[in-house]
Amino acid sequence: MFGRIDSYLICATPRTGSSLLCGLLDSAGGTANGVFAARMMWGTMDEVIAHLAPIHPDHAGSDVGLLTAAFGRTRFVYLRRGNVLAQAVSLLRAEQTDVWFETAGERQQPSGMPGFDFGQIRERVRLIEEHNAGWEQWFAAAGIRPFPVTYEELDADPVSIASGVLGFLGLDLPAGGEITVRHKRLADDLNAQWIASYRLAAAAPGDRHGG
Repeated sequence: MFGRIDSYLICATPRTGSSLLCGLLDSAGGTANGVFAARMMWGTMDEVIAHLAPIHPDHAGSDVGLLTAAFGRTRFVYLRRGNVLAQAVSLLRAEQTDVWFETAGERQQPSGMPGFDFGQIRERVRLIEEHNAGWEQWFAAAGIRPFPVTYEELDADPVSIASGVLGFLGLDLPAGGEITVRHKRLADDLNAQWIASYRLAAAAPGDRHGG
């Protein structure tokens, strides 16, 4: 159905489960196939393109041309989160504590205490929505149809979703290979409390927090 690929990019925004997905795909093995993979956030897209432009001047002005020149035949996986508020809460908490992921063999120690802040959560909701729109407009302008994955699907059935990604990429599990979950879910009751507090404050008469 698809020709051989040289690379694939996981296109995302922070706190969409990209570490989980990368860990799942890495656990499958298959490094001998020579396919390059990378995770790219919309917030760093301009920087990546700016670095590639002088290396491949013949493709300057074409983002896809630059990516193809650098990485070969590339496919795209678009990872987003349906619940943007939960994503914003997760992002603020990670920024405050510097705890971004946890695996069975690695537990990060918080560098600070998390604290609810309506304004900071609202700003992250706005930024996430802006970055999602950036990805979607970029895909449309480039004529790219990425493989869509949501955090919610990934969280519910990680192995099945990872298998679907591999199928889209045309990559097979090596003999004896198995997709395994390495990352633990970090969201807990505190995240739920912040989400409830945010919704309550946002619904307050007069919205004391301003525009």
